[in-house]
Amino acid sequence: MLISEQNCDTWSVGLEEEMRAFVKVGLAHHDSTCPMPAQAILLNPGNLELFGWDELFGVPVKPDDRVAPKRFRILCEGSAFGIEDAVEAFAEAPVEPQRVEVPAGPAELPLGPTATAVSR
Repeated sequence: MLISEQNCDTWSVGLEEEMRAFVKVGLAHHDSTCPMPAQAILLNPGNLELFGWDELFGVPVKPDDRVAPKRFRILCEGSAFGIEDAVEAFAEAPVEPQRVEVPAGPAELPLGPTATAVSR
């Protein structure tokens, strides 16, 4: 099947409008759930080249190779983007066992006004 240039233009306009709508909803969700303002909208470089956006809804749009095509990320100070790598590194880090001394008998009860009576 041959795809004409007109069909490609129609497809990219449809994708652009769809992405614009998704970004608008995403920014609204971010603004309602995060106290930090959005610093940038991150797009896959191929999508950014296709759409040619410099900014959307007052937020700069920047390329980021880590963002999958047809997806976007909102960058802000509270962003956890990339945290998966940090969590994985922490989880895989070797942990040396620590020796903890446990008393052999019951601990002495404190004496004084804050002490509670213990009956035996």
